Amino acid sequence: MIARVECRSEGRGDDRPVAVWIGGERVPIANITDERLEGSAEAGRPVRHVARVRLEDGRLLRLERTLPDGGWRVEILAGG
Repeated sequence: MIARVECRSEGRGDDRPVAVWIGGERVPIANITDERLEGSAEAGRPVRHVARVRLEDGRLLRLERTLPDGGWRVEILAGG
């Protein structure tokens, strides 16, 4: 999916997704249903920030990016 994730740090060091831009339209995130860091026990391996979010229009998305500066990947899980 071609999309852009808008984030804010909200006073913390990490970025928290607040909206997704799809086809030039900004759709706010209504809630984050799951958010975690996934990584290997092996030192030096990449760590991923993964979140499942519900948009205000009802769509459920999976957002993923490699830390610290990878781009977001967006996948529609339901409601597309």
